[in-house]
Amino acid sequence: MPVLWGIAGIADLLFLWETDRLYRLRLKSLNRNSVKEAMDQLPGGICYFTMAGSVKLCNLQMHRLFRTLAQKDLQTLRELEEALSGCGPDTGIICLSAELQNYLFPDGKVWHFRKSLVRGAEGTPYTEVIFSDLTEQYERELELKKQTKELKEISRKLRLLSDNVLILTKEKEVLAAKTKLHDQMGAGLTAVRQILMRPNEADTENALNLLRQAVSAVKNDNEYPPERDELSKFLQDAQTIGVEIDLSGTLPEQETISSVFLMAMRECLSNGVRHAGASRLWIEMEEDEHSASIHITNDGTPPEDEIVPKGGLHNLYRYVLDRGGRMEIRWKPSFELTITLPEAKEEKV
Repeated sequence: MPVLWGIAGIADLLFLWETDRLYRLRLKSLNRNSVKEAMDQLPGGICYFTMAGSVKLCNLQMHRLFRTLAQKDLQTLRELEEALSGCGPDTGIICLSAELQNYLFPDGKVWHFRKSLVRGAEGTPYTEVIFSDLTEQYERELELKKQTKELKEISRKLRLLSDNVLILTKEKEVLAAKTKLHDQMGAGLTAVRQILMRPNEADTENALNLLRQAVSAVKNDNEYPPERDELSKFLQDAQTIGVEIDLSGTLPEQETISSVFLMAMRECLSNGVRHAGASRLWIEMEEDEHSASIHITNDGTPPEDEIVPKGGLHNLYRYVLDRGGRMEIRWKPSFELTITLPEAKEEKV
């Protein structure tokens, strides 16, 4: 009996050991259930359809996405494609790009749809459908667009500020020239009064000439109506400070180009009078279908050294570059300024 009991015990141990070995072997082997469990752990939606369009293998994420799309379970490829084609604001799912097939779901997630043909190990063809989560990339793109918009607004404000600086500089220089003329008239009146008290032929003639110039300038300034255009204002201001303008060509109709040309004229006018003692400016303007240019020189004393743009010229240079143009300054044998700006076809009349 002890021998029989021993044999029975050994048989039971062998049976338990074999059962455990088979169980472990089953855990290590791949089957349909193990593949399905692995697919269900994937963050994206994935589904395989037969060539007839019926579901062969589908993970949980794909079922969730299709239920959001169509409020029912996924059965065929045609149902999925029809649900995607019917996306719109009324369904709560927005197609962000029909070409890229990106879709925004109600929970804020963005999914990319991709369909391709694959073959199994035995060569059987299947249609593979995958939904990839692009939410992070989409949010980064939105943030980038927001920052780009903010940068454009900052750039617009900086350009407006630059424009205002040039305009204020122009007005300041013209005001200084006019103030000087008024001071000259006051000095002339004072000199005339003193001469009347102590007559002297030479001093009298000088004082009268000074007074005539100032009175003529003030009279000329008052004769022009305030509503005249900017070019007329420039020509009148030049006449007021005693500078003759030899103008060739016409001012371009595009406001962005004409404003730059007028700024260049005023800058050359003020610099020519202040630094070179110029009494005459030659201005040539040309225009074709692609670009417009302006060339300015004067009869003042030629510069002794190369001109390095600073102050008003530097601001003008940056202004020209911002508009895609180029600006050249020559100082031998005399001062010459040339600006060329591209024509914007959409602005042409």
